[in-house]
Amino acid sequence: MAAVCLKDGATFDGDKLYAFTRDTLPAYAAPRFIRIQDSLEITGTFKQCKSNLVREGFDPNLIRDRLFFRDDSRRSYVPLGPDTFSAIRDMKLSL
Repeated sequence: MAAVCLKDGATFDGDKLYAFTRDTLPAYAAPRFIRIQDSLEITGTFKQCKSNLVREGFDPNLIRDRLFFRDDSRRSYVPLGPDTFSAIRDMKLSL
């Protein structure tokens, strides 16, 4: 998962991000999930706090941030809702 904070006025474009990661990263390095946050939590040494992100996982029922997952069939990052989360958890949707 990649947790990001968009610049003021910027919008998230799942199609463009998918194309960018496909063209610039090996398949294993492209994030399967994107979490859009209002602000990034940082430590006293300006590193991103990841422990809360790891603990929360990617359950849209628990997280208020916008979540997206990499859908290779659509060639885009698409919104991750409760139904899609359940399909992933129940292994009906392969990542």
